[in-house]
Amino acid sequence: MSVEQSNYIKLIAMITMLIDHIGLVLFPDQIILRIIGRISLPLFAYQLGIGYIHTKNLKKYMLRLLLFGVGVQLLYSVGIYYLRVDRSPGDFNIFFTLALGLAAVYSYDKGKYIYLLLTIMAPIMLSYIGINPDYGLYGIMLILIMYIEQKNLIRMAVFITAINLIYCFYSPEQSYIQAFSVMAILFLIKPLYLRFNMPNWAFYLFYPLHLAILYLISIAL
Repeated sequence: MSVEQSNYIKLIAMITMLIDHIGLVLFPDQIILRIIGRISLPLFAYQLGIGYIHTKNLKKYMLRLLLFGVGVQLLYSVGIYYLRVDRSPGDFNIFFTLALGLAAVYSYDKGKYIYLLLTIMAPIMLSYIGINPDYGLYGIMLILIMYIEQKNLIRMAVFITAINLIYCFYSPEQSYIQAFSVMAILFLIKPLYLRFNMPNWAFYLFYPLHLAILYLISIAL
């Protein structure tokens, strides 16, 4: 995949994430916004796999995810405590899930299957002490599937549909909307070429910035 195509996927992922969070924070009754937002996670999961393939320093990549996770968690907690966003105090933001997903991809790629199993089971074990990374086991499996099947979109769609059905069956109310995440495949079939360069740090800044703006709007209203 070219840099231009990768930029297109990143842009779609950020736009759909923004729509999702607008629905979560400002218009919780507009379910269509949350449905559109389901597209974002698979695209970020796909890009994580691409990032793993092209990174020159895996340790720095992992450290960057964890540091931003810690930094964003304070903002995340503000939404939980003060704005009554539909989350619990033990919920950890998506950066921690991405870090676990990156560890799973590395373990799979290097054939370290004991570590892979431990990484996959980490959200379940953490839940016993009240810590719940965003999307948990589902998120890690999604990242792993997007990496393993990145060259076979048909199999990717089948596996995503399968884990979506399991997630919808075992997860809380309104989890059925996650089934729409399979729509992300449409943007991977033939990614467009964007004529501009999107810096690697764009998502890292966009995530806390757009949350802060939405929280301020919510307070103002």
